[in-house]
Amino acid sequence: MELTKKRGKLSTGEMDYIRQNCFDLSIEEIAENLNRTTGPVQKFIDKENLKARDLTDHEYMLTHLRDRYYYKELGKQFSDGELIFFEHQWIDYFKQFSEDVTHTEEMQILEVIRTEILINRGMEDRQEVVANIERLNKLIDDEMDKPSDMQDSQAIASFQTQLGALMASKSAYINEHEKLLTKKERLLKDLKGTREQRKRRSEDAKTNFSSWLRQLDNEEFRKREEESMEVNRLAADKALEKLSEYHTFEDGTVDQPFINADTIDVEENIE
Repeated sequence: MELTKKRGKLSTGEMDYIRQNCFDLSIEEIAENLNRTTGPVQKFIDKENLKARDLTDHEYMLTHLRDRYYYKELGKQFSDGELIFFEHQWIDYFKQFSEDVTHTEEMQILEVIRTEILINRGMEDRQEVVANIERLNKLIDDEMDKPSDMQDSQAIASFQTQLGALMASKSAYINEHEKLLTKKERLLKDLKGTREQRKRRSEDAKTNFSSWLRQLDNEEFRKREEESMEVNRLAADKALEKLSEYHTFEDGTVDQPFINADTIDVEENIE
């Protein structure tokens, strides 16, 4: 007899099962094991942005990015092409750090990519300026190659004025480009520094524990540690003995505090 499929909300246990197995089992297999229809399972996976079997690592991380609280703002700040560039960069950075990224590091990554996009914008604008400079220079040369009585002096003056403005704009783009590059280098340095500090703390913890284990091989160190442990044990026993003594409470009641079974003073009355 076929069992009736469960209905209603998923239990905590069922949610945990889906989280643990959605990478290895199909939605149909998970639903079958939970005695559920595929609908609630699929809905939970979509809601939690869990990686189902048919999603690649890239697709899973892209889904995760698009669910971030700041993603909608990125759509307002960047063009479609720039947004695609941002997505690829974001995914590459997270892969580089094995998705082990703190909130501070994530904000640093966002700022690095924003800066990269601004650098790209500046390069594109600068190329347009260079193209216009070449066009104006050609117009001026063409006009100057004409006989003197056929030259349009007003046009030449206008071209030269525009050329001067473009040259100044080109210089400004170069300065802005250098500032953005400096900012990007600083951000990357800060990001690396943050991660190096985390890595260093982790390595220090491993080193300290390993050093302590090596020190235990030293007989003199081991003897000092044993003496220290014995002193701590005696102090703990004395404190336990004091805390387990009979105590007079504020209401006048005298009773023995219960700490554990060994501290209870049991008096046996034998008739």
